[in-house]
Amino acid sequence: METEGHEQPAEITLINCPGTTPCTPLSKNQLKKQRKLAEMVELRKLRRQKERERRKEKKAQAKALGLPSSVGPSRKELKRRQVTASNQNAADAVNVAIDLNYDDLMQERDISKCVKQCLRIYTINRRSEQPLRLHFTGIKRDGHIHDSFKKNDGWENWNVEYHFDRLHTDIFDKEKVIYLTCESDTVLEKPQPGHTYVIGGLVDHNHFKGLCHQRATADGLATARLPLSEHVDMKTRSVLSTFHVFELLTRVAAGQDWTEAILETVPQRKGAKAKNTKESSTKTEQESFDEQEEEEQEENEKEPSLPMS
Repeated sequence: METEGHEQPAEITLINCPGTTPCTPLSKNQLKKQRKLAEMVELRKLRRQKERERRKEKKAQAKALGLPSSVGPSRKELKRRQVTASNQNAADAVNVAIDLNYDDLMQERDISKCVKQCLRIYTINRRSEQPLRLHFTGIKRDGHIHDSFKKNDGWENWNVEYHFDRLHTDIFDKEKVIYLTCESDTVLEKPQPGHTYVIGGLVDHNHFKGLCHQRATADGLATARLPLSEHVDMKTRSVLSTFHVFELLTRVAAGQDWTEAILETVPQRKGAKAKNTKESSTKTEQESFDEQEEEEQEENEKEPSLPMS
C-alpha cells in the first residue's frame, strides 16, 4: 500500500536514464532520405506486383491462342541447372568469387551500384546454360554492403554461397586462385575446372586504380587479364563492369569463343570490333598489293631514261 506524502518515482526513459545521452534529432536531409527510401521500397513492391500480373496476362493470352506460354527454360529447369552446378565436385567446378572486401572504400551510392551488379551476376548465372559456382566473399557482417543486400527481398535464398567476414584467401586453395585484373601481364586462355577466379567488387570510378592487383600480388595470388585486346579493338578503355567480366567467363566456360563472347557482352558504346576477320584480312592483302605496286612505280620513275638515238 502506497504511503501518502511520498512521491511516485519518475518513469525511466532513454532521456532521463543515467549514463545515456539523448539521441541527436535527424536533420532535414536525413529525414528526406528516409522518406525517399521508404517510398522506393513501396514502389519496388508495386512494380514487382505489376510485373507478375503482366506475366500472368501474357501466359493467359498465349494459352488462349494455343501458343507456348514461355519461350525460355522454365524456373524448374533453371533451378535444376544451379543445383547441378553447386553439387559438382571441386575438381570439376569452375568457381567464381566476387570480392566484396571493399566496404569502407565506397560511398553509399557506389555500394548500392555494387550490390545491383551482384544481383545482375546472380541473374546471369541463373539463366546460363552452364552455371558456375558463385561465391560472394569478404562481406562484413552488418556492414554497408550487408545492409544494402538486406534491402533486396529474398536475397538470402539466392543460390549463392555467402562468406561473411571471410576472404577468398581463407576459403580456397591459394595455388588455384586467379585474381582477374586489367593490370596483369598474364592473359587468361579459358576458365579451368578446379580453379577459382576472383573478380573485384569495387565500384570506385577509377579512384583506386590498380588496388585489386596490388592486393592480389600482396597476398601471393596469381593474376590474369581477359584477352580483350587480342580479339577486339575498342574505341574506349577496355575496363569492364563486374557483371560484364562474369558474363564473359560464363560464356567462354560454356564453350563460346572469346571474340563472339566479347562482341555479345561488351556494350555497344565501346565500339568493339573483331580482329582478324575475313574482311579485314582481305583489305590488308589488297592494301599490301597496292603498296607494292606503288613502290615498283616509284622505282621505275627513279631509273634514268636511256638517250634516244
